[in-house]
Amino acid sequence: MKNQPLYQTTIEKTINCPQCGDELPIYFKWTKLVECQSCKSSIFLEDDSVKFIGKASTLSPEPSLLELRVPISIEDKIYTPLGKIRYSYGRGFWEEWFLIGGKHHNLEFWLSVDEGDFVLESKANIVLPFKNIERLSVGKKYGKFVVTEIGEGECMGFEGELPEPIAIGDIHKYAHLSEGGSDLMTIESSSDEIKIFRGNWIDPFSIKRLYG
Repeated sequence: MKNQPLYQTTIEKTINCPQCGDELPIYFKWTKLVECQSCKSSIFLEDDSVKFIGKASTLSPEPSLLELRVPISIEDKIYTPLGKIRYSYGRGFWEEWFLIGGKHHNLEFWLSVDEGDFVLESKANIVLPFKNIERLSVGKKYGKFVVTEIGEGECMGFEGELPEPIAIGDIHKYAHLSEGGSDLMTIESSSDEIKIFRGNWIDPFSIKRLYG
């Protein structure tokens, strides 16, 4: 049938919103934070407990190639956007989309969208010789990578579901490192940890929604 997705994301479980009582489908097994689609509450999930932690912010609608829970293909690989975070950096904002993909559709990916630039990354198992992102500086080389950008943004809000908790006002510090070409490494810093992601720049014209 026309306009029907060719790939349907599986609902892993269903919970009841502790705020309004409506059923809330969960599409990712390890989701930690989800927005109730009925009352727009932020719900924290931990093991078998479900807790209301406040109202989610209402993000202004913006034109996008992506839509929550609508599968897409990127270079013939299937991903499903389940959540997004919007960060402000003063003169504007960028968005981080949480995707699931892989053979069994259970791997985590992040698609960063900033002023027409798209970067697809996944978490990397790399140990850095430092614990402070302030040790980095633009132009400095680390192995094959060169630091190309350092910045930070403030969380404006989220939609959908995420694999980790986040709150409005949280500060997101990051550094981009390039190996040349489309290869990219991103180092992210929060109050208690450093995360490293590896990925590539993506041609937005390669992103296609999976409709019949």
